[in-house]
Amino acid sequence: MDKEWGHLTLKMSGHPPFGLQISLNGHEWVQRQAQAQSVAWVKEDNCFVGGSDCAAISRLAEGLDGPAGLARLAQVCDRWVYSACLCFALTQEQPRQSQFRYADSGYPLEYSRNLLFKSGRQLDEVYQGLIDRTRRLLDVPRLKTIFGRKHRPHHDRAGGGRLEKILDRSTYDLTVVKLHFGKLTLKLYDKGDRVLRVEVIVNNIEELRCGKRLEKLPGIFTRLQQMIVAFLGVVQAAHLSFLEAQPLDALATPTVRGEKRVAGVDLQKPRMRAVAEAVVALAATPGGFTAAQLADRVRAQQGRPMAHYHPRQAAYDLRKLRGKALVERIGGTRGYRVRRPGIRTLASLLILREKVLKPVLAGVYRPKRGRPPRTFTRWTCITRSSNAKCWPPCKP
Repeated sequence: MDKEWGHLTLKMSGHPPFGLQISLNGHEWVQRQAQAQSVAWVKEDNCFVGGSDCAAISRLAEGLDGPAGLARLAQVCDRWVYSACLCFALTQEQPRQSQFRYADSGYPLEYSRNLLFKSGRQLDEVYQGLIDRTRRLLDVPRLKTIFGRKHRPHHDRAGGGRLEKILDRSTYDLTVVKLHFGKLTLKLYDKGDRVLRVEVIVNNIEELRCGKRLEKLPGIFTRLQQMIVAFLGVVQAAHLSFLEAQPLDALATPTVRGEKRVAGVDLQKPRMRAVAEAVVALAATPGGFTAAQLADRVRAQQGRPMAHYHPRQAAYDLRKLRGKALVERIGGTRGYRVRRPGIRTLASLLILREKVLKPVLAGVYRPKRGRPPRTFTRWTCITRSSNAKCWPPCKP
């Protein structure tokens, strides 16, 4: 049985133990709260755009994951489940006699953050430039673009933007960037005419390892928010990468960790360059990555030349990067994370090599010809075999 009540959707199984799935649309809930409290809002599809009171809408959204919001959500679910849904399967006396109760827990979750631009041209310039510079660095497996009927406005309208409510549904170009990490998905896509959305999707809440009961939702939302902030930081660091002269000079020199001397980071060597590419690609991984995951990514990116690269080699290369403060160990775990300056340094070196040095050297390089022979002969024997005939015929 399926039933919808605006922002709430309920699905009930027709056989014992009568499992229930309740879906909550947070944008729809915030919209109804804004209407009830006379808060200005303008919405395109499921996205609040210019003309909305963004500060007030953010406060309303924060109230959903608080204790009061969760209590109201549980109260609404219980009222509909026990009074309007469960009556189709059980009588009113049977739940009381058996003390039948549902335990509320989360399964899939989506959390998003919207970045509103002043104009569509500014959105296109920033987003398309970001894709061009970071797609190879972050190892985006697939880029999907859906071409729409309308173009984004290039100029703001008079009066500081559009304030009227939109009645028609516009169809603009949509470019989606997806990164999959197990059962977690990070998405970045443009939505509407001036909105860039970053979104984290949890296909199974157990992947977060922080509980799945309803009372755990505030902590889960906080962790998803941290994932989005970290992902945006990685994208910004890879997009706006730069080099400092002093760390660059000392990058290839050896370092000392404890009583051991560790080699430097020399990107002229193919193995270290492959490790740097894999580390930047894994920088967006929620919760960090391990040496085994780094080895897997190196083999996947490089193919046959690095087919025998194993986790022990990855652990040694990570010690090199830790010696230069590019990578840090996550305390109490076997995981690693890339520091923000490390992303900028490694990304800039890779971009400098691929986008600057290689094209310049390819344009400057000219094949060197050898010295011409001192004497030229008119007849040249092309073979010395006794059975083959020379052409032109050799002189006796």
